[in-house]
Amino acid sequence: MNRGARIAAGAILVVIGIAALLHFTVGAEKNTYYAHRIPLDEPLREIRIDSESLDLDINFVASASGGNAVRIEGRAEPGVVRQIKSAAVGDGVLHLRFKEPERWKWYFFTLKAMNGKQTVTVELTEEALAALESFRASVGSGSLQVNGASARESVIASDSGGIRIGSLKSGIASVRSGSGSIRLERFEGGSLSLRSDSGGIKAGTVRANLQAKSDSGSITVDHLTGTGEVKTDSGSIRIVKDDGTGMNVSSDSGSVRITVPDSYAGSYDLASDSGSIHHPDPVGTSGELIKGRTDSGNIRIERQA
Repeated sequence: MNRGARIAAGAILVVIGIAALLHFTVGAEKNTYYAHRIPLDEPLREIRIDSESLDLDINFVASASGGNAVRIEGRAEPGVVRQIKSAAVGDGVLHLRFKEPERWKWYFFTLKAMNGKQTVTVELTEEALAALESFRASVGSGSLQVNGASARESVIASDSGGIRIGSLKSGIASVRSGSGSIRLERFEGGSLSLRSDSGGIKAGTVRANLQAKSDSGSITVDHLTGTGEVKTDSGSIRIVKDDGTGMNVSSDSGSVRITVPDSYAGSYDLASDSGSIHHPDPVGTSGELIKGRTDSGNIRIERQA
């Protein structure tokens, strides 16, 4: 880096430092702690939660009072707090927006360190939870945590930031991270789509038909009951199957390892351009097929011990 470039870079850092100092010393009072409760007195069919840069921690819990409500707390700029306190159910939809004014964009990193995460607790009775048709949560640049959610359709997304999910139940669910890893402890439902453009995917227990793709990162599923379409452009794949259904797995650059139960009675279709292949003797009586492809990497299928 030449002298002129170093001077310019130094000047930019000085400006950023001064702006951050002014924010802490002059504007810090603008970021305040708040706690708000929204009673859900009318039927609820959809919950939608959007944030630009503030981290979200969303938890679904059983109602202890017999009523339904959403509690939100955290530290944020007054404009964000006003948005939250003005939110209400309309036509069966509750939409929570954590949108910061444009003037604060320069203080992105400062705000994140100062505000921390916004915690949303959804308290629903069994009847209200069963009636929930849609749950959607997204962040632009920030982390997203979800636990205990249940809906007929679920969409969880982060443009830039990791996603952590405890338990999730849904007929159809989609989880996507543009830049960041996806971690899922448990999912039960009809179908699940996991997609990370840049980051690994790790799932504990999945009881559903699974589609998982990572452009750059490994994919691991500790327990899968259901069919699978799994692909990574760069990274290894590790899957333990708990039932006898088939799957289609491919890795452009990385190894593939699949563990099948003794009950698997299907066949194998495996090929690697550069790597070894190992699999048990096929039974071929069930009609199920495990298909595996890798351009560069080994493929290994083994039965559970």
